[in-house]
Amino acid sequence: MKAKVITSIGVVILVIALVFALKPKSFPKELKRTMENMDSYILQGNMEVNKGEEVKSYAVEVGYENKEKGFFKVSIVDKEINQEQIIIRNNQGVYVVTPSLNQVFKFEGDWPMNSPKPYLLQTIVDIVNQEKTEIEKKKDGYLIHAKVNYPNNKNFDHEEIMFDKKGQIKWLQIFNKDNQNEVKIVFQKVRYNVNLKKDYFKVPKELEKKVSKTRIKEDDLPLYPVQIFSSELQNVNKVNTGREVKHILEYSGNKNFTIVETKKHSVKDTQTVIMPGEMVDAMEIVGFYDGNHMSVIRDDVEFSVFSEELSPEEMMMVIQSMQVAVMK
Repeated sequence: MKAKVITSIGVVILVIALVFALKPKSFPKELKRTMENMDSYILQGNMEVNKGEEVKSYAVEVGYENKEKGFFKVSIVDKEINQEQIIIRNNQGVYVVTPSLNQVFKFEGDWPMNSPKPYLLQTIVDIVNQEKTEIEKKKDGYLIHAKVNYPNNKNFDHEEIMFDKKGQIKWLQIFNKDNQNEVKIVFQKVRYNVNLKKDYFKVPKELEKKVSKTRIKEDDLPLYPVQIFSSELQNVNKVNTGREVKHILEYSGNKNFTIVETKKHSVKDTQTVIMPGEMVDAMEIVGFYDGNHMSVIRDDVEFSVFSEELSPEEMMMVIQSMQVAVMK
């Protein structure tokens, strides 16, 4: 009799296991529950971002700890020029650490939960749990197909995400409306509920002096945007302030805006700069927005867009489209 009971229990467990294996729809709930019960995680991988004919490659590390509003740390290293940018959220605020300039920018805000981020596990779980997301059971895990909306990356239309059988993220790809690949992230290291070092989310008071290359030299400026919202370039000016040179481009037409480009140089001692505006990030670049202008530091160049007519998303689109122009 006892043997029959044990056999019956074994059959029930086997049936439940088969139901979960055959019903991909149960996967989003399990994944959401895992996220809700998670104390911390570390994701490490490689990210490729398509920029027309150029593919830029980055090393990415994302750390999270379930404290207060959540502690986050995102490190993105441009492999070609060995340049790192780190964003940290702790109980003192949000910081953007820029070793190449020996500067730390501090500001208030709800980053990173103010908008979806492809490399955040929270965003990935939200996408899996969308109503119209399709889940395909594979031999080695689950393949997710989903429509996406990234406010700061308007080209992103749909996404594929791969999980292994244990529910750990393996890779993701984001495509535009023409089904062309925009972003690919392959995760080499995924650890849930990991013990992070005590000072993992601490902002360094002094930055390590790192030598990095840059794609953009002073002689390359000004760069010109491809995205101009049907406006026309009216004036190009160059102003030498003594310490730095500012290149000013004025556009008018459908949308009026002004671009100011300045080559920045590393300061001798580490500086912490208090930023009054809101941080807006779009994959590999971070912008600071204060109502009528946005500034981004990329490849040690500060790009600022001033406009009463462009939205923050449109300003970011202008900056993202900057490139060396053949018209120079």
